Amino acid sequence: MTLLRNPTLFALASFALTGCLSNTGEPKDEPLSQTQQDMVLSHARPPQQFGFKIYKAGDGIAFSGQGRLHPNHFTSADMLKGSIPVIKVRGRSKRNSMVALVDTSSPVSWMEFSTAQNFDAIFMGINDMVLPYRGTYNTGGMNAFAAVVTQLRIGQLFIESVPFYIRMSQGSLGPLARGIREPKVDAILGYDNLRSFEYIQFDLQNRKITFSTSTPYSPNDARLLDVAKIVNSSGHGLAIEGKLDGTSTPVLLDFAGNFSLARGDIKVATTRSLHIGHLAHQDVPTLILPVHAALPRVGRKLLAPYLITICNNEGMVYFESQPEN
Repeated sequence: MTLLRNPTLFALASFALTGCLSNTGEPKDEPLSQTQQDMVLSHARPPQQFGFKIYKAGDGIAFSGQGRLHPNHFTSADMLKGSIPVIKVRGRSKRNSMVALVDTSSPVSWMEFSTAQNFDAIFMGINDMVLPYRGTYNTGGMNAFAAVVTQLRIGQLFIESVPFYIRMSQGSLGPLARGIREPKVDAILGYDNLRSFEYIQFDLQNRKITFSTSTPYSPNDARLLDVAKIVNSSGHGLAIEGKLDGTSTPVLLDFAGNFSLARGDIKVATTRSLHIGHLAHQDVPTLILPVHAALPRVGRKLLAPYLITICNNEGMVYFESQPEN
C-alpha cells in the first residue's frame, strides 16, 4: 500500500472535504479500550501469508499489496442511494454483507471494526509487531491497523485476500465515511484495491458501477469525448492530467465528493478554467481546501454527465457521453 507523507495537508484536507459533504453529523464512535485492542491484535498473522510484501517503516514495518482477482469476472453493482457510489458487498458467507463506498480518491481501503469482526478480518503483524496505519488521513483520533478479509464478493465477482485498515472504533468510520450518513458506510474500497481491476466504470446517471477483472474495455468511438492519462501521484488516489487556469496539475477524481471542484492553491468561489484531461469547463463552483499544496479534486457534480471508465493497466481514463435513451 502507498503511504501518505504529508500529515498537515491530508489531515486538514480530510476535515474540509468531510465538512462539505454533510451537515447531518456522523454515527457515534465507540472506541475500543487498550485492553480490547491488545486482545484482538494478539492473533496477528504475517503479511507474507497472504501474498503481501513487508518493508521497514520508521521503527516498525509496513506492507504492500492488494486483493487478488479471479480472471474473466465481470459485474455491475447498483448504487444504493442516488449517485453516491455506495454498493452492497458480501463476504464468503451470504450472511455477511456491508455497504462499501467506492472511493477512487482514497489511497487505501478502510473498514469499521464491528464489520471487520463479522467478515472475520485477520490482523497482520510479525514478532509482536502489528502494522499500524502510518498514513496521514484523518481517522478521527482513532488507531487503525492493517488486516485482511479472505474473500469479498460484488455480485458474482470474487476478490481474495483483500487488505483494509481497521479503525479501532465500533459503529462508525468517522471522517473517513466522507460525511455520508444514508446509507451508513461500513467500509471504503480505496484505490489500492481498485487499481487491480482491468477497468472500473462509473455511470452516475444510471447509478451503476461496473467492474472487470481481465477483459479490456473498448469505448464507443461515436460517444468518446476524451482519453486522459492516469498520473502517478504518490500518496494519493486516482489522479489524471489536468489544468487549473491554464497551469498543468494532476487532478484527483473524487466520485465520493458532493461538489464540482475543491482546490487549495488560491481562495476563489469560482475557478475560471478547469481541464480534466482535455475536457474544458468554465466558471466552475469551487470549494477551498485549507492547505496550499493540496491536489485539486473534481467531484461528482462535475463528473455526473459523463460515462467514465478507469483502465488501470492502460493507464487511461475514458470519458464518454451518455447514450441517448
